[in-house]
Amino acid sequence: MIMENVNIYSPINDPQIKTELQNSPIWNKAYTEEEYRSNSQRYQMWFIYSIKFDGLKPKQVTNVKKVSN
Repeated sequence: MIMENVNIYSPINDPQIKTELQNSPIWNKAYTEEEYRSNSQRYQMWFIYSIKFDGLKPKQVTNVKKVSN
């Protein structure tokens, strides 16, 4: 099984994401890098979630980084 590491951008901070990845509230406002670049001014604080995907299923959070505008 080859998993792909993807950065997901979200203005939502989810401290429980490592235990509740599938049901995390970040998925309600999840952006790709391109979408983040064009919407970065919409929110003062962003979080970059590095997530390993198995196909379309998120499997593991490897890193969370906070970015402020």
